Amino acid sequence: MSMTFQEARQYLSESLRFGIRLGLQRMQRLMDLLGNPQEQLRCLHVAGTNGKGSVSVYTANILAAAGYRTGLFTSPYINRLTERIRVLDGLSGMQAWQADETHGEIAPAEFARLMEVIKRCVDQMLAEGLEHPTEFELLTAMTFCYFHDRDCQIVVLETGLGGRFDSTNIISQPLACLITALGFDHMDRLGPTIRDIAGEKAGIIKPGVPVYLYDPRDLDLSADDQAAALQVITTRCRQENSTLHLVSWETILPLNYDWSGQRFQITSLKLELATSMLAVFQPMNAQLAVRCCLDLGLADRKAAVIGVAAARWPARMERLRSQPPVLIDGAHNGQSCLALRRTLDRLLPGQPLILVAGMLADKDVVDMLAAVISPFAAYQVSAVICTAPDNPRALPAVQLADAVEQQLRQLPNTGGSGYNMKDIVQVAEDPKDAVRQASRLAEQNQWPVCAFGSLYLMGAIRAAWAELDC
Repeated sequence: MSMTFQEARQYLSESLRFGIRLGLQRMQRLMDLLGNPQEQLRCLHVAGTNGKGSVSVYTANILAAAGYRTGLFTSPYINRLTERIRVLDGLSGMQAWQADETHGEIAPAEFARLMEVIKRCVDQMLAEGLEHPTEFELLTAMTFCYFHDRDCQIVVLETGLGGRFDSTNIISQPLACLITALGFDHMDRLGPTIRDIAGEKAGIIKPGVPVYLYDPRDLDLSADDQAAALQVITTRCRQENSTLHLVSWETILPLNYDWSGQRFQITSLKLELATSMLAVFQPMNAQLAVRCCLDLGLADRKAAVIGVAAARWPARMERLRSQPPVLIDGAHNGQSCLALRRTLDRLLPGQPLILVAGMLADKDVVDMLAAVISPFAAYQVSAVICTAPDNPRALPAVQLADAVEQQLRQLPNTGGSGYNMKDIVQVAEDPKDAVRQASRLAEQNQWPVCAFGSLYLMGAIRAAWAELDC
């Protein structure tokens, strides 16, 4: 009897107990048993700390606008597991995705069929005395099989964690490597310094393959860390005889920014672009994708304009409501939270703001809160509703509330004449309750809302707001 989608999901969920185990040996054997479909694919490989998903989506849209049947693999998912594996069949596929966010996702029946094939290979691996693949390895293997079966002409492949030992790094010769903003995250696995982290990301660089790098000198890092990150990537490129292309803010000329999005020019290309994505760093992400696609001759300028304009990415400064504004952003480390604050400064200067926050316990919660609840913010934090993602690593909402109260005390005008901690900080363990509380406050006061803290929280927040709007 064939495996059902629910059975396939259950099999995948059971593999979570194997955790995250770095290394490519399991993946290599699994792909050997599957016939190495990844070797038949033309891939663009994307790594980095922040912005990987956005760069991947811009790139996939540009390639689809250029007429390619494009495979797109991203992580994590926000609402549906199947959204991680998607095929855009040229321009019409890209346009259909604009109209329907489920378009192009792998069908549940196909997901189940491929998982059944993969399970047979895993059973053989276990019979050989090998370790069971991890959840991410199983999904990556499915991705390669699916994109091969669908005859994808080009694939945009986002790494999961790091790069050197990431299961996507089984590909031997990508068309190019794109490395997005580097910062501090997953230090327990990637290392405590930016040099360590950059070294892991640089592990995707292959001999003779061009590299497109978000210039570390444009990042919110110390001068020493900027230099170290650049030196690590430069050295790796030299060792692999790979051409390094630095992508910098120096070549971006902002033209307009408002609630509809932003227009800007890539001055080195004399190319004007528009994106509906609101985060202030999105012009850099778009420039990475455009530079790569144009340099490689994969797309022309028209496709670049169309693809960037069409790009959408859930839970990345996504606006769910207009009046009062409701935003969700999966900012989940210090660097992305600082970018969130700068975006809110642009959108909501001088305005009161309701924050909905939920975080994982293994993140630098103090650093994240200090970035968003800051004396330098142009907005005023008027309420914070603390909740928790549905994840074993979640920080309990009560503990988060304690950390929020400590951070609020760092703001001016705290105490008797300013912030009333009992009123401003609320706890709602269930994200649905957090959304209800935020909605009531927003409607009563016409205050905007922003939810942030973990991508694992955003799906629940997004769904809860949708229920309120029904």
